[in-house]
Amino acid sequence: MLDPKPVHRHIDVHEEAYLADLIDLVRQPSISARDEGVTECAEILARQMENMGVKASILPTDGQPVVFGALPSKDPDAFTLLCYGHYDVQPPEPLERWDSPPFEPVVRDGRLFGRGTGDNKGQLLTHVMAASAWKAVHGDVPVNLKFIFDGEEESGSPNLETFVAKNRDLLAADLVLISDGTMHPSGAPLISLGNRGVIGITLKAQGADRDNHSGNKGGVAPNPAWMLIHVLAHTVDPSGKVLVEGFYDDVRAVTETDREIIERLPFDAESFGATMGLPRVTMPKEEYYRRIMLEPYFNINGLISGYTGPGSKTIIPSEAEARIDIRTVVDQRFDDLVEKLRAHIHALDPRVEMHVRGIGGMRPSRTPADHPAIPVIAGAVERARDREPFINLSSGGSLPNAVWPNTLGIPHVGIPYANADENNHSPNENLVLDCFYAGIHTSAEVFAALATARDRGTL
Repeated sequence: MLDPKPVHRHIDVHEEAYLADLIDLVRQPSISARDEGVTECAEILARQMENMGVKASILPTDGQPVVFGALPSKDPDAFTLLCYGHYDVQPPEPLERWDSPPFEPVVRDGRLFGRGTGDNKGQLLTHVMAASAWKAVHGDVPVNLKFIFDGEEESGSPNLETFVAKNRDLLAADLVLISDGTMHPSGAPLISLGNRGVIGITLKAQGADRDNHSGNKGGVAPNPAWMLIHVLAHTVDPSGKVLVEGFYDDVRAVTETDREIIERLPFDAESFGATMGLPRVTMPKEEYYRRIMLEPYFNINGLISGYTGPGSKTIIPSEAEARIDIRTVVDQRFDDLVEKLRAHIHALDPRVEMHVRGIGGMRPSRTPADHPAIPVIAGAVERARDREPFINLSSGGSLPNAVWPNTLGIPHVGIPYANADENNHSPNENLVLDCFYAGIHTSAEVFAALATARDRGTL
């Protein structure tokens, strides 16, 4: 078994070089929603991987390219680990809310600020850098390493499933490792066993073919804003419960094991609230974690109707639109939920049209908490961070992780490396540099732990 200690020393010595590579990658815009700079970013990433000793290639999809890399072990029986990440980023707007330009990364107070620092360029690089350190020190890596970096995750990864299905042999592995999202708000390391899925919905209501005077036509002309308000108010109650018939049919009951894992998680209402810009979290611990990890959520993320400019314009708007995202949990099915929601809305008001954004959304997934790789990875994380990790049954956010068990046939485990206040998807996105370097150390330790477990026959 190769010794990880000199690898950790190598990582410490090369922190400046790692930071320089991250800055170069963040500097390149890669906004998949606008097809802005994504291919150019793929080229930079592939070149960096090659420079770190990983054979890399840029592979086409029907959308943005996938960057694939491989670094095999000399041991023919070695464990095979596939590392997933995404190199595309969210649009940076509103630009005026940034303290420094989003694609001019800068270090302030021990953090690197810039769009994509934590989500996900810094986190995906940790795996490549850990592999490079192993090869530099030992001339070999303890496990077979493969890397798949997605260029469309921030647009819903519409082509990832097809790509994986066409490249099963290329991507074949024993386990998928994902580093995305944030560590626990307490600063403790996390191991995440799944993700909620997401379905994007647009509701549209049409009234007259033009705006009308709210006095002359008030009470006569239909108001599409009220149509939407009525539908939305009868779709989710004030507690957040979704009122669509059968919406919760496939949601798994919370088990005793689930409750035990939740009980071990820390909870601080004030510090957790601070990560959201709130004074405190107003719900008890069990409800907080249950809602984020194990329950679906129906969200309104945008409402458009009428006049909202300066002054007054007394109109009955001619149209209204609501943008919805539904976070789903494991076993809930896209087609089933869409059909039930469509029937529900039609029954409330057939004038309101429902449109599904994208094809299939992102499906939810969960790896069983008793999978044998989990204690192996937990031990590696604890050795690297000198702190026992908490277990997340499922992260609240969505990633395209269902493709790994459903299409590739292998389980996935997440180890997020970003700080809880990384401001991903928001202005002033940042990555604490100590978290970035700790992520490289953690990945290096995980590689060693998986190799040891394979040698002992436990994986």
